[in-house]
Amino acid sequence: MENLTLILISIHTALFVSSQQQASTKELPEINKQIDQLKVGSSSLEDAVRILGEPEQYLWGNKTFTKDSLPATFIAVWKDKVKVFVSQGTVNEIRFESPHSEYLFMGRIGIGSQLEDVLEVVGQPEEVVENEPVGFKDGILYKDVEGHKGACYYARPDKNVRMFFRENKVAALYLTQGKPQIGSGPSFQKIRPISSIEDFDDVRFKDMSKLELSGRQGLIRTLTFNIGTVWPADDKLPAGQNPRMIMRESMNFGLGIRQIHQQGITGKGVNVAIIDQPLFLDHPEFKGKIVEYHDTGCGSESSMHGPAVASLLVGTNCGTAPGARLYYAAAPSWLGDSAFYAKALEWIMEKNAGLADGDKIRAVSVSAAPSGRGSPFSKNNDLWVQACNRALDEGILVLDCTSDYGFISSCWCDPNEPESVAKCKLGFPGMKGWHRSEKLMTPCSVRTTAEHYEKDKAGYQYTGRGGLSWGIPYATGVLALGWQINPDLTAARAKELLFESAYSTAEGQKIINPGKFVELVKNTKANK
Repeated sequence: MENLTLILISIHTALFVSSQQQASTKELPEINKQIDQLKVGSSSLEDAVRILGEPEQYLWGNKTFTKDSLPATFIAVWKDKVKVFVSQGTVNEIRFESPHSEYLFMGRIGIGSQLEDVLEVVGQPEEVVENEPVGFKDGILYKDVEGHKGACYYARPDKNVRMFFRENKVAALYLTQGKPQIGSGPSFQKIRPISSIEDFDDVRFKDMSKLELSGRQGLIRTLTFNIGTVWPADDKLPAGQNPRMIMRESMNFGLGIRQIHQQGITGKGVNVAIIDQPLFLDHPEFKGKIVEYHDTGCGSESSMHGPAVASLLVGTNCGTAPGARLYYAAAPSWLGDSAFYAKALEWIMEKNAGLADGDKIRAVSVSAAPSGRGSPFSKNNDLWVQACNRALDEGILVLDCTSDYGFISSCWCDPNEPESVAKCKLGFPGMKGWHRSEKLMTPCSVRTTAEHYEKDKAGYQYTGRGGLSWGIPYATGVLALGWQINPDLTAARAKELLFESAYSTAEGQKIINPGKFVELVKNTKANK
């Protein structure tokens, strides 16, 4: 409640112009055009810098950072324009708090807009709670919070926005990733023409047929695209850069994984689990491989993230452990409530308790950070910590993105020599790498994953710069390969062998080395 009070009281009372005056403007402000180029949940800090210029500050809590010493989670600040919340290299929220902000949400509401105007634009609440603390439930209007007249909070994940009010006027407006809809909504899947393109742009469902790209060598490998992307004619593409071939080739994440599969080591017989966003069960990559599916409260059938991580773990063409069996728990990450993740892990432990000793669930892949320093989850973080501790006590290895338990960080394979661990580069393509000696660097780029927004419309997506989310299921799959060879390996010993077998760079950074890991497991089979 203290943070909410600070937001509602500290923002200056001088407000820009009324929403009616703003709505009458014929052309949207420049900031709208800039923000429209950013995608919450997929754009990076570099994308924001390219579009908005260099930030004036990098903040987290009461600390200020330089661009060369950024923590995993921080806020980049552009004076009077915008604040961008970045976590694990990805834009997680775009914030407008200045009374001088010109941004207009849906072209109609901004800082200073009246509450009644907001409700007209984004829709009426399911319920109004008055004079109570904010419970941060979506679709509920918290009005006159704790008796503060005109202090309100309203979140609409279906509209990708949440707002704080002072004197019944918008004092802070945050653009969020929101709740994934089936197919991510018709607006997302509608093919739209674009007139220009930059490295690392997201061109899913974009029409580039009129663009001349023949002189942009290397461009295509940086992009995010899918089978819905419309490309220029072949003579307008860079020589040797065939998007369809790039998508096929990038189903193989490299580092010798396919050679290991050819030895019959595929994770066969090993039970693993994932906690992530919802998915349909019948994508060809993992159809028949999901032993049980449990939804903790998502209210939607599929997403972008869920099919992707499942395919990276057990996918027939994309996965590091295509022979493994998967228990899948869907959790609504967009609610920012760690209780759903804790419930998912408890469900996995309940299932595990009923399994025979040789069939136990060995590891859980969680491409999220439901606790710890910099967690984007705002509620019940302690429940995740408690659940993780119980899982570890039961011999289940939890791989997540938290500062408490996470031991995976990111690297990317050289597209020209994807099997060479020595050619791997730290961090993410197009971004400065960093050294984290306590982490195991795992490939997150470049990668093709399963895509399944609508029933009976299974497809694929290529990501030129993947986030840490892609590395967690990769590493979980490599562990499954080891457990196929030696089912008696404890979770702790398997993790130790991952680090012992890792390739060490000249700077001492460790990069996952699947081939050496498999060899080490074979040689230490009797030692458990």
